Amino acid sequence: MGRCPSSVGLGTLWNMVVPLQRPIRPLLGLAAALAQWGCGPDLPPATLDGFRQPTGVVTSADGRWLFVTNGNWNESEDGAAVLAYDLSRLAASIAAPRSAGSAYEARHPCRRGGDDGPIDCSASAALIRGTPAVLAAAVGNVVADQPAGASGPIRLLVTQRNPPAVAWIDAIADGDSIRLECGQDERHRCDEAHLIVEGTDRSDLAIPSDPARVVLDDQGYRLAYVPQLLGDTAGVGGIALIGLDGESGPELVDVETEFFAPDPFDGTDFTGGFSVASRPCDPEAAPRASRDCTRPFLYASQRFFPGARRFTVAPGLGQLLPGDESTLAEVNPDVVPSQPFMGDLAFEGDGSDPRLLLVQTTPGSLLRIDTSVGPDGDPLDAVIGVIPLCEDPNVLAVHRPALGEALALVSCYGDAGLAVIGLGAWRLIDILDVGAGADEIAIDSARQWAFVTNVLDDSVSVISLDVGRADYLTEIARIR
Repeated sequence: MGRCPSSVGLGTLWNMVVPLQRPIRPLLGLAAALAQWGCGPDLPPATLDGFRQPTGVVTSADGRWLFVTNGNWNESEDGAAVLAYDLSRLAASIAAPRSAGSAYEARHPCRRGGDDGPIDCSASAALIRGTPAVLAAAVGNVVADQPAGASGPIRLLVTQRNPPAVAWIDAIADGDSIRLECGQDERHRCDEAHLIVEGTDRSDLAIPSDPARVVLDDQGYRLAYVPQLLGDTAGVGGIALIGLDGESGPELVDVETEFFAPDPFDGTDFTGGFSVASRPCDPEAAPRASRDCTRPFLYASQRFFPGARRFTVAPGLGQLLPGDESTLAEVNPDVVPSQPFMGDLAFEGDGSDPRLLLVQTTPGSLLRIDTSVGPDGDPLDAVIGVIPLCEDPNVLAVHRPALGEALALVSCYGDAGLAVIGLGAWRLIDILDVGAGADEIAIDSARQWAFVTNVLDDSVSVISLDVGRADYLTEIARIR
């Protein structure tokens, strides 16, 4: 029997396939190699008392809880964890940190950093203990749904790429605490009933391999979308549709297998998408395919094609209806080698604003796109603004404060940075230093904070978005 690779060796291999959202086939082959070496049973248990490769972050709507996923991307642990944190306790401690060098306490998890750096907080001290949820490997983003409305319980949906699935976990309030429930066993692993792998009544439906991210529809439809990051061996990239209100929980209702375009430049088999945005619909100026705003009208960013794909859903049938492709970026193949082109996307306004923001990963920039409806009933999809960004931008979040300018926040994985774009004047305000491997972003609107996961730094940065404070647009704390 061969010798098991050391954790240093595994970490080295993992660093070869970063940034996180780039092709990861070598990474997902690691599990088979470990099995051949007989290493699986010797892996240490999943980290349950702090951050390790945090890949997803979301806050509860009431600002009470923070949920973080530990990705286990290098598969050097026996599972990936979904953890809950007491955000109110953390916020109180950030507001009044202990002196530098003092011990962390469960009720006071933050202390002053050295050399005027950000406040240093212990993830372990702020953790809600006792009810973690453990998945397998290569776990990605997390979103929070509330099936019963704003005052109801929280349901988390999490992507898992190895093996491919979308997990759903209920977060149940329990007095001053909260517990995660997904039918866990003695090792805290979620049961099969909480893993969406195939259709409930249709065995021909399956979550595509390499699910990129799960995205909740934010225009009132009880749907979620899961694009495939990499295509299969035939170069086919698909997208999955999840109905959020199935009889036993969220369920897979449709898959479109030939959805994303392949790399048009190098003749590789790369194809796939990254994220989805639901277009606000104005009945007075509705896209033709939306059937007068009776169907969701959506854009999916293409990962290996310089543009986006429009599509709709027939809600009553639970069926994906692919539309046209839009080429939205000018990419010179002689200058840019084959690599991911497009990243996250979101609509700029929260009403009927038809301007779409789209992250261009290569070369790094943020595009502003006019999706107003033209005379033919289709969106114009005209690029009306471009702002160069830092290296490897991927994830986007839009902050719409009651006072002050709306902001676009874009994480830059390769530069350990968070780009801040003012949407009023359409300008790059700053690129803030955060931790290595900056990735997912969550906005706490109540406190006007942004949380940024730093995958390679095993930390989460806390950014102030309050224009009325002296620490506006600075990293005020880092949770480690």
